[in-house]
Amino acid sequence: MNLKLTTFNLENLFNRYAFLDAPWDERHYENYVQAVGVVSIASREGDLVSYPTTEIQRNNTANAILETEPDILAVQEVENLHTLRIFNDSYLDNYFEKMILVDGNDPRGIDVGLLVRRGFACEILNIRTHIDDGVKRRGSRKGFGYLANGAVFSRDCLEVDIRAGKRILTIMVNHFKAQDRNKTSIDRRKAQAEAALNFVQKADKEGKLPIVLGDLNVDMKHPQTPGDDSLAPLLNSGLLKDHFPEDTWTHYYVPEKKVSRLDYILTHKDLDVAGNEVFRKGLTTKCKQYQGERYPTIGQEHTEASDHCPTSVVMNI
Repeated sequence: MNLKLTTFNLENLFNRYAFLDAPWDERHYENYVQAVGVVSIASREGDLVSYPTTEIQRNNTANAILETEPDILAVQEVENLHTLRIFNDSYLDNYFEKMILVDGNDPRGIDVGLLVRRGFACEILNIRTHIDDGVKRRGSRKGFGYLANGAVFSRDCLEVDIRAGKRILTIMVNHFKAQDRNKTSIDRRKAQAEAALNFVQKADKEGKLPIVLGDLNVDMKHPQTPGDDSLAPLLNSGLLKDHFPEDTWTHYYVPEKKVSRLDYILTHKDLDVAGNEVFRKGLTTKCKQYQGERYPTIGQEHTEASDHCPTSVVMNI
């Protein structure tokens, strides 16, 4: 059987709550705290994209997913499980049947998750979260949000064992520490790669086929900081393979008008990968490095599907 596995950073996919849309009415409290839709956050300052523009943007996000046609989709930058369910129902016509997400460590509330296409023949065997790995103490506040001081993973390394055909895949969804030209971020990202490699080695010893994927937040061929080798533990492990050519790029950074590769799918060496794909029709028109077809509603500001591209491999299982 063929399995198409995709990773996609959805760029700040958040819930819209009823209290954002109506004046407070204490007589019907439950009507004002429930999630009622999807909204986008425009920046790290937390300003909201308008609802009409969010509708355009998230339709383009959905179009990029539906045209990619993944059997299994790893996602990053999602607020919570309710957000995935609402997005799947409102924008994807319930394309996905199974959705997994555990709240992680990011104070912005951006989490990683995994979705399985409706009708895809597989069985979810186990789910493991690593949000508490390495934690020395909890509950410190610095600036905003709840910080898990000492945690290895910025969000989570979400491990899911899936039986597909006669194989057991251990899919590890990640969103590593972002680049900031600071050595501490390189060190933390490398620690995350080393921790993920430990899980890879354990899965391999147990006869499973590990896959590390997601937004790993550094272009190893063109790192933001010279000498950044933070992904080397995974790329040089001998257990995992990267199936994309050296000139691959998956992300457009608007402030510097640059493309880079931040998104990876590193599969176990024994998996038969038949093809790969980077889907770019959802990119902003600001990205001049891509001259191909775009969705007609995409413009300059907050209408693009994401600043990342759905990135896929097709495997023979």
